[in-house]
Formats: sequence, structure tokens, C-alpha cells
Amino acid sequence: MKALIRFLSLFVLVFFSSQVSASQWRIDADHSEIRFEIKHILTTVSGQFIDFKGDIVFDPDKLDAGKFDFTVKVDSVNTNNGKRDNHLRSKDFFYSDKFPEMKFKSSKISHLKGNRYALEGMMTIKDVTKKINIEFQFFQPQPHPFDKKKNVSGFQTTFIIPRLDYKVGNGKFLKMGVVGNDVEVELTMEALTAK
Repeated sequence: MKALIRFLSLFVLVFFSSQVSASQWRIDADHSEIRFEIKHILTTVSGQFIDFKGDIVFDPDKLDAGKFDFTVKVDSVNTNNGKRDNHLRSKDFFYSDKFPEMKFKSSKISHLKGNRYALEGMMTIKDVTKKINIEFQFFQPQPHPFDKKKNVSGFQTTFIIPRLDYKVGNGKFLKMGVVGNDVEVELTMEALTAK
């Protein structure tokens, strides 16, 4: 019985240690952005979502313990055009009154090559949730220039979201040749952790 208790105690200790060993990063919101770009007739329109939060747990040596979970406030969309932003918030596109948030929740992280990693997870926009695969770059931690007690690191990714797959629009503007379907999304994030 004592041997069993020792085994279980050791198992719990090892399991718990593996779960907490991945670095917990705090997003530096002042130096992080979620930008997007989409075709409009012949050129492109760009914008960003200002209000977002994320939970990042990442250690290249402990990928199984890592996670990337994000929540974005749809009302914070900003294309530097108030009329267009209100149209994006309307029923024609995001319908932010009914669906105020977009969410991403990771399920798996794997290493590709060098500082490149693959991220699998579920993306929820409006009432649609779909599996998505994202590649990202991880920039190794270094001492923060203004706070030597902290390390700063970077995460960057670019990926495509077919907006109609998530009911962001009904296809009318796509058929008219006004607004494209593929939205290019770019995330650039600086993140901090204690040394």
C-alpha cells in the first residue's frame, strides 16, 4: 500500500510539473496587433481589431503543456472609416450586437523547423466553430531593455480566413465583385514573463 501511495505521489508530482513548466506569457497590448486585409474591387482595404486578450503558455521544450487562447471584441474593428466600421458591425457582416466576440482555442502545438511552429485549434466567429491550422514564428526571449526582471519574446503569424465559411456576409458583395472572400490576418505580439 505504501509503495502504491509513493507511486501515485510521484505520478502527480511529475504530471503537475509538466503542466506548469511551460512559460506563461503576458501579452504586451501596447506592442501587439491583430491586423487584417481584404480585397475591395481592385485593391485592398486593411484594418485591425483594437480590443483583444489572450492566454499564452509556451515553452519550446514543453509543447504538450502549451496553449494559445484568444478573445477578440468585434466592436473594436477599425479601418479608419467610421461608416465602413459600422457596416462591418452590422447584420451584413459580423452582427456584433448578437455575436460580440470571436474566439480561438488551441488544441495542439508542434515544431516545424527552426523558430517555426504549427498550431491547431478551433476558431469561433459568429455561431460557427471550425478547426484551423496556423503556422507561427517564435522569437526567443531576451531581457527586456526597460525591465531587467522580465524577459520579452515575440510571436508572429499570417493566415487566411474564408469569411463566408463563418457567415461573415452572405455572398452578395462577393458576387458583385466588391468585397473578397479571403481575409488575410496577421498577428504580431510581444509578450512578457518574469525571469
